[in-house]
Amino acid sequence: MRIRRTVLIPAAALATVLTAGGGANAFVEHKAQERVAEEARSRLGANADVHAELTDPLAGLKTLTGQVGTVRINADGVRHEGTSFAVDAALHGVSTDGSATSGSATVTVGYDELAERLPKPLRGMKPGTDGSHLTLSGTVGGLGIPVSVLNKVSADPDGLTVTPDSVRVMGQRMKLDTLTSLPGMEQFADDLGPRTVGLGQLPEGVRLTDAKPSDDGLALTFRFSPDVLRAADAPGGPSGNTSGDSGGSGDTGT
Repeated sequence: MRIRRTVLIPAAALATVLTAGGGANAFVEHKAQERVAEEARSRLGANADVHAELTDPLAGLKTLTGQVGTVRINADGVRHEGTSFAVDAALHGVSTDGSATSGSATVTVGYDELAERLPKPLRGMKPGTDGSHLTLSGTVGGLGIPVSVLNKVSADPDGLTVTPDSVRVMGQRMKLDTLTSLPGMEQFADDLGPRTVGLGQLPEGVRLTDAKPSDDGLALTFRFSPDVLRAADAPGGPSGNTSGDSGGSGDTGT
């Protein structure tokens, strides 16, 4: 489940570029939204379906005072290194100088994408969710028993931890060791983990705060520190790109 590169690009781009779209050099709301969307698309890829929205009342008029308020950015079909994912970001306290007071972004990797990146012993199982767990469904063992493994997903400083919680077999939920005690099933428990998926070194000021399965895929939530959301030309603000992983503008797919 190699997703490090999947999350680094939108995290870095949103932290350093999308806030610049808040300036927009425009004094009406729809022009400001168009500018934000353009800035997002330049980093997330020309093929991404990007939408931006200024959510505060009279946001367009607020630009005359140097304030924009809250900006939401949604992007579907973002691609990088053959992986497709969605980005949903919210920046708060956005000013026309390109800074913000706080922000977060959720990167959602679809279950079909995750299926292609499962560890070799679990290839062929189908990821999904039952509403609260990350599920892996398929047939296991020499008997071809249909099984759905219910996994807990948690975020920690080292990345994601996926821990098998229980299994559902023929409509019955049971403990994992009940299944793995059957002849020929011992290796199955070792294949399931728990597993920790490292995200590597995130850009400074960006931290993973949550990971959970959603209807659309595995959702990873990141928060940005105020320092990383300052305009590049503001006192103490970041200068240039905060991550060499994000590359230049244009399509990020390879």
